[in-house]
Amino acid sequence: MSSHRTYADDLFPQEVMDSGTASPPQDYQSSTSTSSQSSHQHYLESANSRIHVGWVTSPYEANEELDTAISGHCSRLGEAKYTFVAFPVGGVVRGFWKPVEGAKNEPPVIQLPDVQLANNLWETYVTGRTSPWIDCDSEDPKFAELSEESLITELNYIAYMGLNSMTIQLKRISSPRTAALFNKWVWTRNTRFTMWIQLPSSVEQCLDFDPQSTPKTIDIWTIWANFRRGCYNFSGVYLQAMLRIAGDLPDEFVDRKRVDRWKAEPLGGFVVETDVYGTDRNGMASLSSAHTSFLRQLWTSDGLRILVDPKTDTFLYNVTLKAEYALALRQAVRDVNYKSSESSTTSLAVSEYKDVLQAPLQPLSENLDSSVYNVFEQDKIKYDAYGDAVMGVLKDLGADGRKEIVIYLLGGGRGPISSPNSPTKVNVPRNGPVTIGVYIHGTTILRAEKEYNTNFRQKGDHLKVKLYIVEKNANAIITLRYMNHRTWRRRVTIIESDMRSLPEIARKMNYHQPDLIVSELLGSIGDNELSPECLDGVTDFLKPETISIPQKYTSYVAPIMSNHIHQTIRAQSIPYLARGLPSHGRLQPELNGDGAWIQPYPQGDIINNMDQIYVVFLSKYISLSRESKEMFTFQHPNFQHQTNERSAFIEFPVDRNTDIMGFAGYFDLHLYKNVILSTVPETHTPGMMSWFPALIPLREQLRADDGDTVALKIDRKVDQGGVWYEWNAQLKKPNGEIITTPIQNPNGESYYMRM
Repeated sequence: MSSHRTYADDLFPQEVMDSGTASPPQDYQSSTSTSSQSSHQHYLESANSRIHVGWVTSPYEANEELDTAISGHCSRLGEAKYTFVAFPVGGVVRGFWKPVEGAKNEPPVIQLPDVQLANNLWETYVTGRTSPWIDCDSEDPKFAELSEESLITELNYIAYMGLNSMTIQLKRISSPRTAALFNKWVWTRNTRFTMWIQLPSSVEQCLDFDPQSTPKTIDIWTIWANFRRGCYNFSGVYLQAMLRIAGDLPDEFVDRKRVDRWKAEPLGGFVVETDVYGTDRNGMASLSSAHTSFLRQLWTSDGLRILVDPKTDTFLYNVTLKAEYALALRQAVRDVNYKSSESSTTSLAVSEYKDVLQAPLQPLSENLDSSVYNVFEQDKIKYDAYGDAVMGVLKDLGADGRKEIVIYLLGGGRGPISSPNSPTKVNVPRNGPVTIGVYIHGTTILRAEKEYNTNFRQKGDHLKVKLYIVEKNANAIITLRYMNHRTWRRRVTIIESDMRSLPEIARKMNYHQPDLIVSELLGSIGDNELSPECLDGVTDFLKPETISIPQKYTSYVAPIMSNHIHQTIRAQSIPYLARGLPSHGRLQPELNGDGAWIQPYPQGDIINNMDQIYVVFLSKYISLSRESKEMFTFQHPNFQHQTNERSAFIEFPVDRNTDIMGFAGYFDLHLYKNVILSTVPETHTPGMMSWFPALIPLREQLRADDGDTVALKIDRKVDQGGVWYEWNAQLKKPNGEIITTPIQNPNGESYYMRM
C-alpha cells in the first residue's frame, strides 16, 4: 500500500527494502499492475479538487456591480475549475481606486456586503485581498499614514467577515512600517487567519530598488526573511510567503541551492502572472520548462495554493483561456506527490513524527518501559550488522582452535522477542521511535555461534559461546529470565546490575573475563546517552586483548535552516499539571510553600527550551552544507583511561543568504573492522530505521550571507553527577568581522545527562 513519502524514504531505497523477499506470482503482479494504473489515473483525475488554483480578481473585469454580485463571479470561476478567488476585501471600487499624488486622497468606503454569500463560502472560497494601492512605507508620510489606517480597516473587515485567508503584496525591498503593523496585529489580536505575504517577482521590480545603491546581496528571500523577522518570526501556520512568478525568472529561482531555502520557510504557495504562459502545439496555454521545474521543485505538498494573476485582458475575449491557465498549472504539479508517495517503502510509521520534538532518553538514570523496548527490537538491518560483527570476531578468535569464547552483552534490554533474521513490522508507540535504538538480542549472538560452527568447525569440535547479559532494569530482568528459560535453554548468565558495578560483582562471583563485549548504548549523536561513561565502567574487568563491539563511534554535525522548527522549540510550554515533572537540566523539582511540587527554571522558559538537544525526524528543513563534519570520536575499550570530555570547533562555508537555526547531529559506528552503521546523510546505512537526527538549536536564528563562514563551538563536559554540552556559534564575515552567539546550556542548567 502506498503511503506519503517521508524524509526516511530518501534513506531507504526500494531495492534494499525489497531484498530477500519472494516475488509474487505472475497473475498477482499483473493484477497489481492494473490496479496501480487505475489508481494512478484516478490520482491524476482528482487534480481539480486536490490542487487548489485561485483567480486574482483584476481591474480588467471590475465594475461597480461586481461588489454586490460576487456569487455570480465565483460561479463563473468555478466553471473554469478555480477553487477559490482573491477578491478586494473592500470591494473592487475601493480596491482599484487610484490615489492622486499631491491631492487630499480619500479612498472609497468598503462596499462588499457580507450577506450576499453564506458564511461558509466566505470562509472557504474567498481570500481577502488588501487594496493594491496601500503602501505603508511610502516616502510620502501623509500617504503612508493613510495606508496604515486603511490597512487596519481592511484587516478588521477580514476578521468581521470570518475569512480564513488574506493576501497583501509587498512593493518594496524594505517594508518596516508594514511589518510593524502586522507584528502588532498578529501578536495582540485574538483573531486568526492565514496571511499570505506576496513577494515581488524580482528585486528590480521593487519601488525602492536603486541599481546604484541596492546591495548586490539582496534577493527575494532576504526581503521575506526581513519581513518575517519584523513580525518576530510569528507562527508559519498564520504568516506565510507567496512567491510571485513572472515571465522572466530571477537567478535565485533557477539556482537550486537558493530555491531550496523555501523548503525551510512557511511557503503558502505561488502567484503566477499570466505573462508566463505560452502555447503548446495544440494552441493551449502552457508553461515553459523552466517555470514548470521551479514549481515542481517547491511543490512539497498538495496543500499549497496557486493564484493566477491576469496581466492583460486577453481572457475577456477568449472564453476558454481561464480554464487553460488552471489546467496547465495542475498538469505541471499533479503527479509530484503521487510519485513521492508511491515510492515510500519503509514499514516504519514515522509520518506523524515529522518535526516533532523529542527529548533524548536517559537510560542510565531512568528505566525504559516495555513499549520503548518494543520499538528498539524491530530494526533488522541493525541486528544483521551486529550479527556480522559478532561473526567476524568469532572467525578471528576461533582461528586458533580455541573451544570457548566469553561474551558479555552490556545492556541486554528484554532479550529477543522475535527472530532477528525474520521480517519485522514496526509498531510505533505514541512517544515515537526515539533515540537509543534496538538493544542487542541475545539470540543474535547465539545464532552467530551456530552459523560459525556450521561453516568453520567439524562436528565434535565446536566453538562454544559463554554468554553473560548485564541489565540494570529490574523490570526487563523478568523478561530476560523468561527468555533464558524458554529460548536459550539456560545457557545465559543474567546479571542484574548497573554495568559499572560489573568488575566488583564479577570478581566476587568468580565470573570469566570477557573476550568480547557487545553493547548498543548509543544516542542520536553517539555519546549523548553516556555510552563512554558506561563502557569505561567495565574497563578494569577486561583482558588486555578484549574486543569491543562497537570499536569506535564518531558524531557529525551540519548547519541547517528551518524557521518552522525554531518556532516550534520556542513555542513549547509546560502544562499546569506537568509543572512538577523533572526537567532535562541540572535542577530537580522542589516542594513550594503551598505543598505543590514545582520544577524551577531560573534561566526562563524560552532559554530552557532553546538550550536543549532534541531528537527530531527532520522534515521542513534544509542542510546548509554539502557534507556533515566530524565532531567527537570515542574508542573502546578505553584502556588508556582517556577523558571523555571533548571540545570541537567546526567550520562550514555559507553559500547562500540564509537564517541558520542550529545544527543537525548524526553519527557512525564501526562495529568490527569493516562492519559499519551510519546515520550520516551522505553515508546512511540503507534500510536502517533506528535513530532520528539530533538537533542542536541556537537561541536566535543567525543571519548569514553568501561568502560567510559559520562555526559550531561545542564542549562535552563531565562532573561527578553527569555530563552536559555547552555550545555557541561564530559567524565570520569576509571583511574579518566576527559575530559570536551566547554560550548555551552553561553548567548543564537546561540539558544534563545524569550518571
